[in-house]
This record gives sequence, C-alpha cells and structure tokens, in this order.
Amino acid sequence: MLTILAILIGAVGAATTSYNECPAILKAAGVSDMFAPMIAHSVHSLTLEDIRYFFDADATEENGIPTVNSDLQSDARILPNAPLVGYDDDFSTMGMKAFDLVMRNMNRTWWGITNYNTLETLLHAYHMAEIWEKTSENYKMVARLLNPESDICTCMTDVENNDVLNYMNLLAFKIRYPGITSGNKTITDQYMKDRVKRSAAYKLSIVIELRSAVVNFDGFNFDLPDVELLGDIAEKLVDNEEVISQHIDSAEHWQFWKDLIKEGMDESGFYDLAVFLFCSLN
Repeated sequence: MLTILAILIGAVGAATTSYNECPAILKAAGVSDMFAPMIAHSVHSLTLEDIRYFFDADATEENGIPTVNSDLQSDARILPNAPLVGYDDDFSTMGMKAFDLVMRNMNRTWWGITNYNTLETLLHAYHMAEIWEKTSENYKMVARLLNPESDICTCMTDVENNDVLNYMNLLAFKIRYPGITSGNKTITDQYMKDRVKRSAAYKLSIVIELRSAVVNFDGFNFDLPDVELLGDIAEKLVDNEEVISQHIDSAEHWQFWKDLIKEGMDESGFYDLAVFLFCSLN
C-alpha cells in the first residue's frame, strides 16, 4: 500500500499518454487486471444521488460515469452519466430512499433487472449500497493523493478503450436477456427466434465475472441495436453463466442468495472503483 500511495502522490500530468502505455501505468498504480468488469458491475446502477451521498456532494448531472439504463425497453442500453432518479427526500436515510424507489417501480416489469422479484430487487439495491459504502473510505484516500490530471486518470477514464464500456454493455445484455451467455441453446435459440426478453434471472454475484476468463471483444460494435448483436453474443461470448432458478421465496432460498452476495469484491476492487470514480468526477 505504501508503494501505491507514493505512486499516486507522484503521478504527473498525461498530455501525451498513449493507450498502449495504460496497462503498465495502471498496474504500477496498484489497479488490478480485472478492473474493467469489476467497475462495470459496481457502477451499473449508480445514481447521481448515490454519488453525492457516498463520494462527491458537488457532483453534477454531467458526471461522466456510464451506467446501465434501468429502462429495459429503451433503445439506449447505456447512459453516459449516472442519472438523477428522484429519491424522496422526505426520507432521511439512503436505505429508505432506495426502498421507496424500488417500491415505486415494483409493477414495472421492464425496470431494473429482468425477472427479479421485489425482494431480489431490494437485495440488489442494498448490495450495491454496501459496495459503495466500502469504497467510500478508499475514495477519501485517493482524493487526497491523486492528481486528477495524471496519466493514471487519463487511462482509467478512457472507457472506450479500457473495456469498461464493453463490459458494461455485456452486463446490460445479461440483464435484458438472462442466459444469453450461458451456452444453453434452449434459452439462446428462443431469443434468436422471438427477439424478445425471456423471463429468467441473471446471477448477481460479482465473483462469477471476476473469475471468468477475460472477454475478447474484438469485432463487437455495441453501437448496433440489440437485435443485430444477440446472435454474436450468444455464440462468441459464452461464459456458462447460468440463470437463477431459486428466487427469494423461502429461508432456504435466501441462504443461497446470501452466500452468493457474500462472495463480493475484495479490497483491491474497492480501490480500483475509488480510483475510477475520483478520476471520472474530477
């Protein structure tokens, strides 16, 4: 950690940093090799209200943090900025504000995550809040030491080239079309036939993505509409990630989900996320 702190303090401006230099720059700064899928997972449902509470009270609507669009019917798969979603400020705690947001949308089957029941949607909200809470301490340290004009920040915020945006698009497909990367042709053939979102649930655990092989996105153009990408994703990005059949409807099934979310990020993940958020917000 002392070495990382020294690098952050000594990081200089990056007027001429090239993308090819970024892997070495980020590794020297202590950023993990799997930062891109981890960041995509950790910010996919982040709101502007969350940013202001956990990280930067002065953050604006032009915050530069891409998120997955919670409107699953929209053609816009990814939003360029974490949105202002309208938390009810009559509530004084973030827990109640998140609870209210979920309950207000509980009848909208196209909102949030495909086929999650209300308990699972609430669990997801609290799970993400726990990640952001644990990241906030790292953020304070990074904010004291890292120069936002440094080459580290140049590399971390280059989401077009560092795969953060690619992994976020992949996650959006998994949310919209659960099982699309499972390799299960019963599921994927149905998507190819109907071009509709099938009722199933994708695995919540970040561990599944971090332990999988690095994804090769060569040849993928996520600017294309869903219908033009479904076939290639189902065929070329198979990671054997299954759909979940055990919904939270009993104490036994809750134990399954509890074990799943407890396998979350380690300390390196919180550090990576803190660096990304600081660089994006400054």
